[in-house]
Formats: sequence, C-alpha cells, structure tokens
Amino acid sequence: MARARLGLGEAGDINTKRIDGTNRWRARVRYRDALGAYHWASAVGPTKTKATSDLRDKLDTLTGTAQIASVTTVGELCERWLDRALAESSAYWTRSDAAERRGSKPPRPQSMVHSVRAVRNIRARPGGIGDLRLNEATTLALETWLFEQAEESRGRAAEIRIVLRKAFHGAVRLGLLVTDPMAGVDSINRTDPRPIALKPEELRAIRSILTTSPNMQAAHTTVRNLDALIVILLGTGMRVGEAGALRWSDLDLDGHDPTVTISGTQVELKGKGVLRQDVPKTESSNRTLLLPPSVVDAIEGIRPAWWKPTDWVFPTRNGTPWNTGNAAKVLDRVVELSGGALQKHRVSFHKLRSTAATAIDEEHGQEIAGLVLGHKLTGITRTHYIARAPMAPDVRHTLERLVRSSLGTARVGEQETRKPAKGQHLRAV
Repeated sequence: MARARLGLGEAGDINTKRIDGTNRWRARVRYRDALGAYHWASAVGPTKTKATSDLRDKLDTLTGTAQIASVTTVGELCERWLDRALAESSAYWTRSDAAERRGSKPPRPQSMVHSVRAVRNIRARPGGIGDLRLNEATTLALETWLFEQAEESRGRAAEIRIVLRKAFHGAVRLGLLVTDPMAGVDSINRTDPRPIALKPEELRAIRSILTTSPNMQAAHTTVRNLDALIVILLGTGMRVGEAGALRWSDLDLDGHDPTVTISGTQVELKGKGVLRQDVPKTESSNRTLLLPPSVVDAIEGIRPAWWKPTDWVFPTRNGTPWNTGNAAKVLDRVVELSGGALQKHRVSFHKLRSTAATAIDEEHGQEIAGLVLGHKLTGITRTHYIARAPMAPDVRHTLERLVRSSLGTARVGEQETRKPAKGQHLRAV
C-alpha cells in the first residue's frame, strides 16, 4: 500500500525502537516542511515515552507548529507583532543612510511608543481583550470592544485599531488564521482640532508673565532660556523637538545672513532618556532657515562666553539636552498665573509653530509655509522630479514682525544682555 502523502508541516506516525545493547530508545518520524520537502527526524531518550515526547517538541520547531501553538490569544499575537516591529524599526533607523533611502520605511523608534501603548491597553486587566483566544476574536467582538474604547478616547481607540489590523494581517499571512476578523471592523472617526494661531495679546501675555511674574517658581536661567525658545519657535516655525536638538554647530550667526540648519530632532526613549536623533521627523524636515534679527538677538543672549560646536543650545546643568517636556511644564505654569487671560488649550509649543505657519501663509501662501516648516511635497511632479532646495524661502520679514508683536514689557535682546557665566545651564524642572 502506498505511503500517505503528507501536507505541508505534517508528520507521519512516530516509530520507536530500543537501541541495541542499551536501555535507551530512539523515536523516528518522516515529516514534510513548509516548502514541501520531505525529511526524517529522530530523538533519543531513556524511555519510549521520553523519546517520543522529545521528538514531538523537535517537530514543533522543524515544521513551524511551535509558532502556531505559542500564539493562542490576541495578547500573545500582538506581543509577537510588536517584538518584530520594534526590531525592524531599530535595525532600519540605525543605518547611516536611513533618512536618504526611498520607499516604504518602518516607523521611527520614538513613534513605536504609540504601538507599545496600544498593546499595553489590549492586554490590560481588566478591560482588555488580551486573553481572548484567536478563534474567539470575531469581527463583532473586536468592533464592539474597540468602540467601547472610542467612547473614552478616540485617539486611543485609533492607536489600538492600527495595531490589531497589523497583527491580524500578519497572522493571516503566516497561516495562523484563515481569515482576518479586523478586515470588517469599521474605522474610528477622529475629530482633530482646528489649527490655532495665537493673537498678539496672547503672545505678549505669555512672555510678560514668564519674564516678570515673581511666582514663576523657576530658575532665572530657565526663564531666560524658555523665553528665547519661544522667540525661536515663533521666528522659525520649527518643531520644539528640532529646537531642543540644536547644537551650536547648527547655527551660523556671524555671516550677513544668519542661518540655522535642522538635521535632527529630540526624542525620548524608554530606558535611554532624552537624546538627539540625527534625522528629523521626516526626510523633508532637513532644511536650512534664514534667521530674523530678533531670533539672532535671542540666541546671542543665551550663548555662553565659552562654548564648543558640539554643545547643546539648550543644555541642562549636567550638559545633557533640555527635556522639552519639562519646558512645557513651565509654559503650563504661565497659563496658571495668567488669571484666565490665557487658556490652556490655546497655549503650547505646537501652537507657536501653528502661529508662525499662519503668518507665513497669509503673506506667502501654503506652499512657502510648507517649505519653511519642513512638510512633505505633494504631487507626482514635486515628489519624483523636483529636487528640493536645502535653503528654505526667505520669510524673515514676516516672522520678524510676528516676534515683535509678542513684545510686552521686555524686548528681545533687552531683557538680558549679559551673557551667562561659564558653566551656567538650564535647571532641570
């Protein structure tokens, strides 16, 4: 009788036999791997049962069934996807040419924090679905739970949905599931807030409270540097992370046209703290900006008497880059001290960037604003045929006027003309 044909990943009957002259047993079986090739596998043990058990464990690895057996719940599936995604992200973005390469790219390491948070919510006890078995994860069950999450936070639900879609898609691709239950789950409709441009009176209130209020509860150096940071964000439109990652080598203040070159951003990674990532948020964010006079004055006002090109423009007392999250806490304190003149939802570093973008758009249009802010070019011609100039358009006149509209009781360059002494740094708040 002909031997039965084995399917992919299947094994035949296990045969056992005592090894001649010993008290040990050998278990042997024929199996077919994932590519269709036939092989023999064997294992030896002190008893027939032990030899058979060891051979079954060996087969799990050889045929790939160990992976299927280990992924039995939604939580385990998402953890395995996350481990792979983190490894791919780390491997790609440690390449020296990562930013210049074209085509699809994995998320940057700092962006993976959203996926890590989503998996944590999926596996949360109670409230998560991490213990749900894969055969129980129907479209109805997944959609019902997701929309319960959306009632509390649409942003969180959207993050979770992205992870579940990727994890289940991978499960189908690897043969762990026949169909994808997430394929039929409806999308999470998010309502993003409209961009906010701060009014001149709000800008004046921020800087006036910051520099004159006796209740700021922040060191003088911290206040002065935060005011300079506000001026830089208003006068360049750069992201706060890009400003936090600036080194003195990125600035050219001595020429006829002072510039700042943006080639990195500040990130915070778990277990590593705050560090500079030598590629900005997107490949389009690499750019050189012309600096308005007010911004030059503000930067000169915080430049120490002794500095090295590799020193941070905004350092802590320990010589590390200032955590812009800590700087944001000082800005929150300004709102608290405003007595209602400032509203929390209108005051943030991102709103300063929006204010600069709005001012540029009103005088020069959206395309120029996008080039200054480092946004991606749109359209086939722009994306594939037009080389992007490293120098952003000159909008200094517009941004200089914006910065000067923020002047209150203190003027840029007049608030503190004395350069800090050597070794004087920002206080970590």
